[in-house]
Parts: sequence; C-alpha cells; structure tokens
Amino acid sequence: MSTTTTEKQDEAMDMGTKPVKEHEWLQKLVGNWHTEAEMDMGPGGTVTSNGSENVKDVGGLWAFAEGKGTMVGAGEFEYYSAIGYDVSFKEYRGCKFMPGSSHLWNYTGTLSADGKTMTLDCVGPNMYKDGQTANYRDVIELIDDNHRSLTSSGEDENGQMQQYMKAQYTRV
Repeated sequence: MSTTTTEKQDEAMDMGTKPVKEHEWLQKLVGNWHTEAEMDMGPGGTVTSNGSENVKDVGGLWAFAEGKGTMVGAGEFEYYSAIGYDVSFKEYRGCKFMPGSSHLWNYTGTLSADGKTMTLDCVGPNMYKDGQTANYRDVIELIDDNHRSLTSSGEDENGQMQQYMKAQYTRV
C-alpha cells in the first residue's frame, strides 16, 4: 500500500512543533494596530511618528509584524519583526529588520510573572561609537486587550541603559 503526497505532508506537519502555553501570550499581539511614538534624537531633540502595524499569527508559534509609518522630519519608515517561544531553548526569541539597515536585530526575551510584560534584549551597532556594539532592550507592556506600549532603551557611552523611544499601540 503506497502513501500519497498529501498523507506524507500531513505526517510531516504532525511531527512539527506544537504550540505550548508560552505561545499563548503571542496571540495578544495579533491584529491591526495604530502606532504613535516619540523618539529622543539626542541634541537634535524629540521626533514623533504615526503609523500602523499588522501582526499575524504564524502557526500558533510566531507573531509576525509588519509596520510602517511617518516620522516627522525624517520621512517614511517600515520594519518587520517576529517573536516566538523556542521550545528547544526554553526562551522567547525574536528578530527585527528594516529596509535601509543591514543589521538583523536578534532578541532573547523573558515574560514577567504576571504575563503583562515581555522584555527583549539584544546586541546591535553602538549609536555612539562606530564599529562597536552595545546592548539594547525593548519592553512590550500589555495594558489591556486593545492597548500596549513599547519602550526601547540602549546603552549610552557610559554603559548605562537610556530610554530613547516610547510607542503606544491602539487596536483598530
């Protein structure tokens, strides 16, 4: 008795990773969002932006976001990001990338005990010293089912974490 191609594909899908409890948190990000952000540009002052973000569920394992917006004085921007829970390493992992930058931001994350705050840490290009790296942190806070925030911080020239961006998300 032979196995059909469809049966083989179904078997392969059954062998894949199944969502676990930790993946449930990601579903809270899924949907369409309006974004408003304020970014500290150092001596250049503060810049605001408005935009949108569409977050899709990918197999119950990943939240994949596509965002775009307009930054006052700097023009349009877009980005792509993904967050998932890695069952092999028992930690949240993610990445972010955007046109105009060759750096892939790779995150590792933890979820607070109350399930409201995801802290994502990564290493990226140092904003103060060319050719060097620095530590960065994004904190996603779930305010309620229709509101969340993102706070981004990075290491300053003294190695201290400094907030440089705060964004508010409203479900649409």
